[in-house]
Amino acid sequence: MCSSEVSDVEHSIWQAYQDRGVVVWGVASEEESEVLRSYADAFGLTFPVLVDSDGAVSDIYSQRSAFATAAYPQDWIIGREGDVVYMNNGFELDAMVSVLESELSE
Repeated sequence: MCSSEVSDVEHSIWQAYQDRGVVVWGVASEEESEVLRSYADAFGLTFPVLVDSDGAVSDIYSQRSAFATAAYPQDWIIGREGDVVYMNNGFELDAMVSVLESELSE
């Protein structure tokens, strides 16, 4: 995630929606824990950043092939029923907020 996306996720999604039951997880594939901790500290992240150091989780969920470009970052929203209701590898805050609001209104 780039710094502006991380900041938007922290403030416009996590901080804004956590009281309504929304959970945010960052998943970092093939990064060292120390690097991630420094990154999270530098940007003041309060949502959990999970470490997928060997890429196994990424492989299980086929994230590398989920998008034609296989580009990162990838944003996924899992709905109330446990299914994917949004995924994109281009950060679109307004689209994500719209999906969250729709899920929360059901």
